[in-house]
Amino acid sequence: MQVFLDSSVIIICFEIKESNSAKILDLVFDGKIEVFTSEKVLLEVREYFKKRRNRNFSFLIETLIRKNAKVIKRADLLAEMEKWKGKIKEKDLEQLAAIKALSIEYLIALDRDFKPFQEYKTPKQLLKLLGLKAKGTEY
Repeated sequence: MQVFLDSSVIIICFEIKESNSAKILDLVFDGKIEVFTSEKVLLEVREYFKKRRNRNFSFLIETLIRKNAKVIKRADLLAEMEKWKGKIKEKDLEQLAAIKALSIEYLIALDRDFKPFQEYKTPKQLLKLLGLKAKGTEY
């Protein structure tokens, strides 16, 4: 199974250890799901942890992501981004383009702007889809 992880899910993985997002990360580490993310998401995560924690922690998280996920380059998505421009907010365009361009099954996020797209799932929805026990919260 291939999934694209948005920054909200990655951040919650590391901020709330007992979350559905953290369970997804465990599946990634166990090799049960193939993960994709984008340069934009990686930048958002890096900046978040640099401000919230420190530069070293931010570097550690980025290294972990790069080791366990395929990071899609923005340059590889430009044509697909043009197709979807205007159909979603600019801040979410790169993520949508990535799942469409690479036919990734699921976009895992906590963002209502993705709701019109069938690929969108919250961490809780993904765990349920996999037949796994999920926490009561969506994240």
